[in-house]
Amino acid sequence: MLQDINIFYVSISLVPALFNAAIFCYIFYVYPSTRETNIFLLFLVSLIVWQIQDTLMRLNIDYETACHISRSLDFGWMFIGALILHFLCYYTNHHVIKNRSFLIIIYGVSALLYICYLANLDEVILSYDKNWGYITGIRPGSYDLLSRAWVAILALASLGILVVEYFNKRNSPIMRKQILVLFLGAFLPVLQGAVTQLYFSAVGMTDIPVTSTTLTCFSFASVIALRKFKLFDVSSSIASGKIVKQIENGVMALSPDDKIVYLNPSACKLFGVDRHDGDLGTLKKFFETESAYKNFLKDLRFQLGKRKMESCSAQLISQDGKLLQILFTASVFDYGMGKKGTLVIFNDITELKEANHVIQMVNKRYDFITRASEEAVWEWSFEDKTIYWNENYEGLFGHKAPFGKSSYQHWIDQLHPEDKDRVLDKMNEHISKKLETRWEEKYRFRKSDGTYANVFDKGFIIYDEHGEAVRMVGTMQDLSKIKVYIDKIERQNQEFTEITWMQSHEVRAPLSRLMGMVNYIKEYGYDEEADKCFLNEIAASCDELDRVVHRIIDRVQKLRN
Repeated sequence: MLQDINIFYVSISLVPALFNAAIFCYIFYVYPSTRETNIFLLFLVSLIVWQIQDTLMRLNIDYETACHISRSLDFGWMFIGALILHFLCYYTNHHVIKNRSFLIIIYGVSALLYICYLANLDEVILSYDKNWGYITGIRPGSYDLLSRAWVAILALASLGILVVEYFNKRNSPIMRKQILVLFLGAFLPVLQGAVTQLYFSAVGMTDIPVTSTTLTCFSFASVIALRKFKLFDVSSSIASGKIVKQIENGVMALSPDDKIVYLNPSACKLFGVDRHDGDLGTLKKFFETESAYKNFLKDLRFQLGKRKMESCSAQLISQDGKLLQILFTASVFDYGMGKKGTLVIFNDITELKEANHVIQMVNKRYDFITRASEEAVWEWSFEDKTIYWNENYEGLFGHKAPFGKSSYQHWIDQLHPEDKDRVLDKMNEHISKKLETRWEEKYRFRKSDGTYANVFDKGFIIYDEHGEAVRMVGTMQDLSKIKVYIDKIERQNQEFTEITWMQSHEVRAPLSRLMGMVNYIKEYGYDEEADKCFLNEIAASCDELDRVVHRIIDRVQKLRN
């Protein structure tokens, strides 16, 4: 009866069952659903069923009830070997896991042996121990011993997988630590189970039903590996399906013969296709020409053949006829049946290409304008006190500006001592008052050869969203040549003024005398003896007028030269 239950022997199977149930709940609710975690959860279910079976068999139940429990719950231990091997092969990514026949064999044989066990209508042989309760024995002429041998073979194969993968240099150090912890947790229960459940039964000895309890060592080792070494590192696969559907990048999967087998919603929207279509066809329909499609496949193969991923660009056309520019990277994935598919991740850079074209055109225009204007364009960053110059700066003033920039102090050092205070005061006043009008100033700026150039500097202040001045942009114009032209024009104007004065005064005097003597002769006549003095005056006036005319001609020739 229940009062005669041995609490200790019941607890050594019940407590591990509760412990494994807690592990099951933790993984089930905390970790996302992946194939790896799901296989491990099935292993825990199988182990919990086995431990519950052992617990029930120790509750002083009657023989008939014990037989019913044995037949109903024996599937727990019969499938646990296949689940352990499946989990470890998948976890270590052992090559056998990629072969479907491997899974068919381990689960198929286990299921077949369980069916044979149920199909045998002979009564289950149970022996009773006052401590262990009812213990299942081997029926003569049945497959019971073969079932235990099969589970032992799968468990020993699991240990072999762990040993092989531990010494596999391709595995990372952290993974090898995980494998070592799992091996230490599985070694004792597998060895103990092979001895007590297989060997003892084979030689006619009574089984010691503690294998389900010792298997908790493996689940405990899994918890250690889980907490300390991230046994289930699902960071790369958390809700991967949802992520692929929600990312803005286009994702496309190609079969080994380059047919489209998957497009995520972003790719479908970009290409204008319905992802629910049964046959997505090939990428060829998204290219204008056959040669463009072949060039894309060539770039695709080139990427797959290189270890380092590099992006390539291609021009496609959507189903509505819109030209698309994409930037893509490609990698291989396991397509199944020993074949490799191609995973293509791409970005739509059509607008970026168009914007880049506009930027190039703007830059060209800017370059042409700065060349034509022969002005030094500058940008002063207030934060790092750096001034960025265009190439005209060195051409105009001879100063080297490595990578097109110089310090703010460099500009100050080139100001003429007589102009420095005035220029800096005006600029600081402009900045402090946060004026949006143009700052401009004329001053002398020292060139690399030590001479000073007369410059006209002007610029605007740029403010951030908080109204703080962050930078200033402008242009500096060398007025030296212009000043030379102005001086020349002023000298020419002076010459013209003097010529005008000569025309209005020096030419006018002899000319007036000549006109007066001519009028006198016309009015009173000419007497050669009496008016000989008039001829001398006329000759003198003509000589004077000739000299003035020559002087004017010399001045004009000087201006012309």
